[in-house]
Amino acid sequence: MEQLVYINDEHKRIIEDYMTFVQKEVYEVTETAKCGKFGDFQELLHDIKQYHNDFFDIAIKEGGVGEWIFSIPNLCMFMVMGFFAGLKTEENEDLIESHANDIHEMTMNTVAVLSDFLKDMEVIINESQC
Repeated sequence: MEQLVYINDEHKRIIEDYMTFVQKEVYEVTETAKCGKFGDFQELLHDIKQYHNDFFDIAIKEGGVGEWIFSIPNLCMFMVMGFFAGLKTEENEDLIESHANDIHEMTMNTVAVLSDFLKDMEVIINESQC
């Protein structure tokens, strides 16, 4: 995994746990797919990581950290759902549905954790300015 931009070690842990989970889920779905599908997924994931890193400078300058901090889970979930739609067949429909539900649940949990993290960071920043 190429290096992503993180706010701190806690943010890094949250995102890396999420990314590891998503990659595991997609790997399990692509095991029975045509050769190279997991590689195709990795290319798409690379684009999301690049966007995340590129968007950081803009987010900091324009006060959009709240939007930026959720970019990885939000973009990953939508990308994976589209990727799964392209892989879906009658034979693997149940498998894909199960993994899609797992990814959706993990994404919602990660967004909740990041929301709490962001609130904590805002409190720390506000306290340090007083």
